[in-house]
This record gives sequence, C-alpha cells and structure tokens, in this order.
Amino acid sequence: MGEYMDIVNDKNEVTGKTTQEEIYVKKLNHRIVHVFVIHPKTKQVYFQKRAETKSFLPGYYCTSAGGHVKSRESYEDAAKREMGEELGLKVPVHKMNSLLFTSDGHKRFIELFVAFAEDGFNFADGEVASGEFIDLDDAFKLVTNGEKIHPQLDVCYRWLYEHKSDFLK
Repeated sequence: MGEYMDIVNDKNEVTGKTTQEEIYVKKLNHRIVHVFVIHPKTKQVYFQKRAETKSFLPGYYCTSAGGHVKSRESYEDAAKREMGEELGLKVPVHKMNSLLFTSDGHKRFIELFVAFAEDGFNFADGEVASGEFIDLDDAFKLVTNGEKIHPQLDVCYRWLYEHKSDFLK
C-alpha cells in the first residue's frame, strides 16, 4: 500500500487524501518540501545526487533533501523527516518561502527550508547516491545550465540565490 498524501485545492487547503500513486496518475494538487543545507562556515550549499535506482530522475542533482508531505503532516515535520531519511541529519530547519511548482497542469505547493550543517551526512535509505557542498555562484551556473537538474531544484535554487542575503547574515 502506498504512502497517503493530502489532496489540496488551489488555495492549498486540504480537500481529501489518497495514495502517492493516485496523486500522480490523476495529477492532483499536493504538498512538497525542499531543504537546502548550508555550510555554516563557508556558506556553500549542499546538493544531493539522486541514486541511480530512483524511478524518477535517477542520477539527477536535487536540493539537499526533499519529498512529499504525508497526510496530516506539517511542512516543517516533513522537512525534518526527509532530511533525516535522506541525509541522516537531525538539525533545526528554518522556513524560507512558499513556492508553487506547476508542470503539465499538475500543481505542487512547495515550502522551502534551510538548515545549517557541515558534517554528519549519512545516506542510509539509499535514495541519495552522493552529495557535495558547492559555492553559491557555481551552484547557480550548474542549475542554469540545466543538465541533470531536477525541475524543482531549478525553481527552488533560483529563489534561494536571489534571496541569499536573507540567510547569509
């Protein structure tokens, strides 16, 4: 049985719940979280590389951590859960922004978080092949080049890059 997720309307209000599979088959609006881990000293951003075994976009660069918000789960709890599952990190997250990602008529309501860590990464669940801290300008070039970049990384990182002064204090 699949993971249950909330179905939301165009105002991001919960209208029901269903499986992740049905969300994608029927292109139902749903919620997503993305987290960028920032190195506290160098201010570099951590990009993960998705495992080659992933069914969707294997080997692509993505945000540090991210995924679906489960039914009745808060965005913040989902961000912490995904960061723990994918990276093995248990550090505070800070909400940065809400974004809307639409692809092929399918809407995802994204909440974007940042977290700060320099080590402690562990890819125990197998979703992440590797990752690396990248200079913000180099990361921007990688994203805008668009090669093997998850589409939501593009949207999330462009926003983060434009607002980097908000978290580089």
